Amino acid sequence: MHILGRRQAVALTSSFVSAFPILVSGGSRAQVKPGAAAVAFEMADFTKTAADADAAFAKALAAISKSTNDANKLGKTVHIVFNLEKNATYTIKRPLLLKQLSAFELNGNGARLVNTALGSTLLISGSSHVTVRDLSIDYDPLPFTQGTITAFDRAALQIMVRVDPGYPDDAKFLATITDGFFKVMDRRTRALKAGARDFLSPSRIERVGERQIKVHLQWSANELGPGQLLVVVGDVVAISNGYAHAIVVDDSASTAFTGLKLLASPGMGILENAGPGGMLLQNVSIIPGPRPQGATTDRLVSTNSDGSHFIAVERGPTIQDCTFANTADDAVNVHGFYYYVVQKTGPRRYLLSPKWDVGLIAGDMIETCENGTFRSLGRTKIVQLTKRKAPELKDKIAQIWKNKSPTTQPDMVYDIELQQDLPLKIADAVTSLSRIGAGTAIRRCSFHACGHVVVKSANSVVEDSQFSYSSTIALQAGSDIGFWSESGFAENLSLRNNRFTHSITGANELSDGSTALGAIYIGMSLPQGAKGFQNNFDNRNVTIQGNRIDDSFIYAIFVSNADGVRIIDNVIGQTFIRGNAFGAGRFYGETPNSAIFIGRSKNAEIGNNRIARGRVTKTAVAVDRTCLRESIHVRNNVLA
Repeated sequence: MHILGRRQAVALTSSFVSAFPILVSGGSRAQVKPGAAAVAFEMADFTKTAADADAAFAKALAAISKSTNDANKLGKTVHIVFNLEKNATYTIKRPLLLKQLSAFELNGNGARLVNTALGSTLLISGSSHVTVRDLSIDYDPLPFTQGTITAFDRAALQIMVRVDPGYPDDAKFLATITDGFFKVMDRRTRALKAGARDFLSPSRIERVGERQIKVHLQWSANELGPGQLLVVVGDVVAISNGYAHAIVVDDSASTAFTGLKLLASPGMGILENAGPGGMLLQNVSIIPGPRPQGATTDRLVSTNSDGSHFIAVERGPTIQDCTFANTADDAVNVHGFYYYVVQKTGPRRYLLSPKWDVGLIAGDMIETCENGTFRSLGRTKIVQLTKRKAPELKDKIAQIWKNKSPTTQPDMVYDIELQQDLPLKIADAVTSLSRIGAGTAIRRCSFHACGHVVVKSANSVVEDSQFSYSSTIALQAGSDIGFWSESGFAENLSLRNNRFTHSITGANELSDGSTALGAIYIGMSLPQGAKGFQNNFDNRNVTIQGNRIDDSFIYAIFVSNADGVRIIDNVIGQTFIRGNAFGAGRFYGETPNSAIFIGRSKNAEIGNNRIARGRVTKTAVAVDRTCLRESIHVRNNVLA
């Protein structure tokens, strides 16, 4: 995940309420309480007298607020539907802020919101059962650019690009790109070029002529790792930076988006941050929009960062019948956070350092994790939690976060009391099991040319979905206790009846330092300096069943650090389709020769899988020496 998106995600959601006036409080939507009054507001009534769309929305939301407040004073529940004009286009430069709503519906009626700023479009805060339906969101000018490489210097640090007609190349926009993604693309597949490095980042861009730009990279495009192809003149590139997120939902319950089309975003597409969660995405499309005016080429980017992202919510999202394409980073990411022990202050009492000031409260059930082995040290509840500044511990806190994505709270600690004492030491980790997106369900969705779909939540399922030309691991679960400090390990996870083709087009996973090695990957991301399989079995009760995996650039299925695994009834076509494993597996001391690999696991059943023989794949299943072999049952797998 790109650093800018992570670092700004929670900061944005915690600050936007103060940045905009409160326009709405109260309200309602489709699930109306018995006897609730129904009130409809028509956008057409407000556009008649408003100077522009921003003013019309401000008047409409103010009227809705008054209606709701009047009803509340009388002790009544009011059901409000806000209808936009059918198929209308509204050009805006300020976000719509929906605050403290309950059962409110925004009916788009096929309308489009076109945002002319690099800012958010829709902000929902402190609300319950808000529905947004039948609405499109786009940006003009676009928040990214694209074009063709015309030249580069010997070090491949300065890349000349001819910008495609219709895409931004103005100096003001280019000055905002100081990080982000520089991706070599394939116009035919509208995906990352096979063998390209899937993460390069610009430091700055300058305009040197009409539709001519010079991109200064943070590191060389041709610092070749194993399996990486050289950048060449004629390569097509997409360039994006991270800004505000198109839709932000903060501390809300049961938000629903149905029939939403999100066609561009300056940052993430949909971010849900903290709170009860339980979001529904139904028939949502997060895909590149139509060609801009004057363009002769299709868009290569939908969102500048993740397509959707769910941080420390109690209940995970339900994502059904949705389409994701060309997200610059993850298509879906559901996770909590790790909090690190700074000091033990007494029996059952500890000081913790948070990454963000979110996601852990008194009453939460927690999982603990030992520094070094990352094995569980037990579960218990937080009895009491208070927060305070601790400048005297700032140096100790900084040391704990060394080589990680840094904490945003360098001098804050959580003073916690546990229900029972656990053998926690400095730098051990704690995560909430109550705020980790449990119950995530992804069904009948399509993912094309995206990054990961990452599910780090318990009691979750991904089924009947299609993955094509994923730039990296297509479907991933397990802890990132390394750089991002995102929890947790997989638990009660089912990955069923999904279809994969051309997974892991990028070259990064082919390097000798890569730990994530399958189209489906269950494992853990390790801190800097760690090596090999770590001594834990913390991914628990994982089923991978009935999937079809074709033309993978790496392993089809790779599982590690698991207790209770079923890999059954999968059909696997060609793996390692470039005919070489390059550096893959060296981190674990392995030379790949199979389609399915399992490392440092126990209590596993791997059976009834049909697998194609290939230039690298000579056996169906490989079981690493770190597994508890007597508990690993491999049977009835067919290699042909």
